[in-house]
Amino acid sequence: MAHHRTTDDIESWFKNRVEEFAARERDAWDEYLRTIRGLDTDVYQQAEPLAWRRLRRQIAQLAHDRRRDEFERDRAVAEINGLRLAS
Repeated sequence: MAHHRTTDDIESWFKNRVEEFAARERDAWDEYLRTIRGLDTDVYQQAEPLAWRRLRRQIAQLAHDRRRDEFERDRAVAEINGLRLAS
């Protein structure tokens, strides 16, 4: 982000990130469903636990990324407000 950021700049960045995370989550679920759909019972019983673990890892990574970006947004907004108060 630019040096002279506004709260609107930060919120716009954050909104884009939220949309990106939503797309990544949809992709993870789509991959899971593609992996397990239409499988014979024997293959399903082997493939599903692996697909589920992969999905859970991807969801956990997304949760981590979301928390990090929420922190960055809050920090950046607080920095701007702090600079305004100090002026």
